[in-house]
Amino acid sequence: MKTSKEGIIEVPVVPPKGASREERKEFLQESANKYLEAIETQLGDLKKVGKNALIIGGVIVAAYAITELLLPSNKVKALPTPKPIAEEDDENEDSFVWDALKGVATSVLLTIAKNKLLEIIDSYTTESTENVETNS
Repeated sequence: MKTSKEGIIEVPVVPPKGASREERKEFLQESANKYLEAIETQLGDLKKVGKNALIIGGVIVAAYAITELLLPSNKVKALPTPKPIAEEDDENEDSFVWDALKGVATSVLLTIAKNKLLEIIDSYTTESTENVETNS
């Protein structure tokens, strides 16, 4: 986002007094168009920032889920009581499958959230455009 004076559009709000009605109407329409362009530019910048933030967040969560699945935990565990081999294999497979499903679910939910946020931003953009067009 721009914080300097370069990003600010200075348009006089009040048309000149000596102008005819058509000239004043044209003047106001031009100033409304300039403001609309400035708002669309700012929304476009915010959209890019939001999209990048969601992508980065998704990558971080995915990397965390993968490392949790692949790397052994550093927690000190008490020695387990001996169990039959058949039960041990089933328990490990369920745990791995469950962890994989949680990772996939997290990725899917993040993608859905990203898409919903982008739809919301798009709807605000189109609503503001329609409002400006109907007011002019």
